[in-house]
Amino acid sequence: MPILKKEESLPERPVVIVIYGEPGIGKTSLFNTSDQPLLIDFDRGVDRSINRQDTLIVHKWEDVQLEESSGTFGRYLTIGIDTAKAALDDFLMSYVVKQDYSAAKNKLKAYGAIGDEFKLFVSNRRSENADLIIIAHAKDEKEGDIIKKIPDVTGQSYNLLLRIADQVGYMRTINNKRSIQWEPTDSTIGKNVARLPVTEIPNETDLAFRTYMAQIIKDVKAAISQMSEAQREALEKVAIYQDMIANVAEPEDLTELLAVINELPLSYSQALRKLVSERAKELGFVVNKTSKAFEKPAPTNPAVKYQTGQTSLV
Repeated sequence: MPILKKEESLPERPVVIVIYGEPGIGKTSLFNTSDQPLLIDFDRGVDRSINRQDTLIVHKWEDVQLEESSGTFGRYLTIGIDTAKAALDDFLMSYVVKQDYSAAKNKLKAYGAIGDEFKLFVSNRRSENADLIIIAHAKDEKEGDIIKKIPDVTGQSYNLLLRIADQVGYMRTINNKRSIQWEPTDSTIGKNVARLPVTEIPNETDLAFRTYMAQIIKDVKAAISQMSEAQREALEKVAIYQDMIANVAEPEDLTELLAVINELPLSYSQALRKLVSERAKELGFVVNKTSKAFEKPAPTNPAVKYQTGQTSLV
């Protein structure tokens, strides 16, 4: 496996997207708008979808394994699971119990085995460079006085979905317009690695609907790639500024450097400001309260009261 050099951008990778919402809102039809899709129908709902694409109807998890060993999934760019609850809580649960009957009485052991099998499935699809869309119904979860919409999957399987997903979106209808809310809210669970805004879903008669999920996947990949590039550039700047702070000798240079550092994202600037403060203290610089700049302390003169005393601007 080739080594990814530190100056190289991260390669584009497959993504995992979870879409959940009320039954009948059109989640499966939405999946059909992805690029070269294959739907694995665990829930027998494909006949209700619009613009049906290739579909694998399974009766047990072994059917999935058979198609996997035959190379079926490698011929598609997007794999869909419909629904998450049926796949994880029903099909995979039955499978792991058949493999180890003690799991029937030990739910913790069963969900651990389910997690291992599902993560292997996801890993294999990623190795084939396929994107994964996981469809789930929504259910209510009460948190104190607040009722939240969350994907309808049981216990550990729910935590697994949130962990492996790049995006988790709640599909809803407001004023007869469908949209996907990606950011978590007081009333919905979400995950928005790509920082997508609320995305409105075109009507099925709109040409834009035909490639809707293909475009969402493209946007998610582009956003993740840009984030990685921005992080690399920021880390390079941090290393440069660390060296500059360590070698600065004049107070005006340290003041100018601090102004530049304050323009960086907080996650980077915070540590650098601490280094500036420590360097100022090391060199004996003080802060002029009027100009808010570092300067060398005035010569000791009992007759003059010098208006400084701070050693940090941060």
